[in-house]
Amino acid sequence: MSKQADHVRKLFVMPQFSSALLSIYSQDMPRSVEFYGTTLGLEESYRFPRDGGEPLHVEFRVGSTTLAVSSPIGLASHGMPPPTPGHSFEIGLKTEDVDALINELREKGVTILREPFSSPAGNRTAYFADPDGTWISVYHKLPA
Repeated sequence: MSKQADHVRKLFVMPQFSSALLSIYSQDMPRSVEFYGTTLGLEESYRFPRDGGEPLHVEFRVGSTTLAVSSPIGLASHGMPPPTPGHSFEIGLKTEDVDALINELREKGVTILREPFSSPAGNRTAYFADPDGTWISVYHKLPA
């Protein structure tokens, strides 16, 4: 490699990332915060604003991952256009018993998109939706 190519390569080294945040944009923050915090039982780790009023951004810890629910108002405050509905991603959550979880979520009135099934990849999997229609898969490894 030439000295110039080596110099250019050093200028464009990818940054090191220390964590990731997955954000879901919600039209109804109280409903979504209730869903992720109470219905799914995720631990709230951050809220803005901290005191009073409807939150614009709430984060939940799921193992080493942070799942955030944000208001379009918060997104607009960053100079971004409003989010649009769609299913360009899903949230995947590992659990111990997919069938039991889906039964519990059904009893809580959660929309089940796909009943539990055994996938060719060796997982027991099911799908449900959050109040804004975001797809959430749940899975556990099947015994070998």
